[in-house]
Amino acid sequence: MDSDVPSMGFFHGLMLGAKKEISGRFDNDNSCFKEVWEIIYKRWDNKLKTPLHLAGYYLNPHCYYPNKSEIEKDVSFRAGVISYISKMVDDEETQDKIFEELDMYQIQRDNFGSEIATRQRKNMNFNPAKWWLNHDTSTPNLRKLAVRILSLTCSSSACERNWSVFEQVQTKKRNRLLHERMRDLVFVKFNSKLRNKRQKKNRDPLEKEVDDVVADGDNEFITGIMPLPSEMEQQCTQESQQRTPQQVEAEAQTQAKRKRPLRPKKRKVKSLQS
Repeated sequence: MDSDVPSMGFFHGLMLGAKKEISGRFDNDNSCFKEVWEIIYKRWDNKLKTPLHLAGYYLNPHCYYPNKSEIEKDVSFRAGVISYISKMVDDEETQDKIFEELDMYQIQRDNFGSEIATRQRKNMNFNPAKWWLNHDTSTPNLRKLAVRILSLTCSSSACERNWSVFEQVQTKKRNRLLHERMRDLVFVKFNSKLRNKRQKKNRDPLEKEVDDVVADGDNEFITGIMPLPSEMEQQCTQESQQRTPQQVEAEAQTQAKRKRPLRPKKRKVKSLQS
């Protein structure tokens, strides 16, 4: 869940699966895992059991059709979908059309029950948003709503990583950037990191790695920070600043004495014999 992958349609189902696995490890003895379930319920009911999570689980065909009887018996799922529709859609006619299309989704009418749609929703690498775009042609209003829900992530990790890039680009000394320019610099730096991350997955571990200039944290074009000199350069500059002019002149004279004077080479004359 803590990634950039859209996972809104799987979150509720995975939480239910985690509860079942916990109870199965203790042979369904409620006294053994009661305290653990109380901790889960305290966080789950307050923040993670919203109408958005329930609607995502309901509109995910990978989870809905195998557990259809259990989901329809629980009134909270249908109520979550209704509350989300009433919140996101203002037009009453569009709301009525979505409810009609929702019944078609429930009974697997038209393309919902086709052989290709049924086979693809059972795949391990299933993407529910793409499934709605590919197989749902008879319910355009419900498809638009389902894609918006199922394309969401359940984590704010991407936003937090983006904030750190903003801190690198806009500093105290560089705080007069315009909004558009700062946005473009963050876009270039963040996407270059993502590109390097994807390229490293298929990289040979024995191959020499070369850092990307744009993704480098010390790149002065992106961050506006001049790169620091090396230790040898710093030491040489410190020594040159501490020496007096007399010491510099004496050092130059000693270096001139060490140099040997160039002498002209003698040419060898060969005698011509008859």
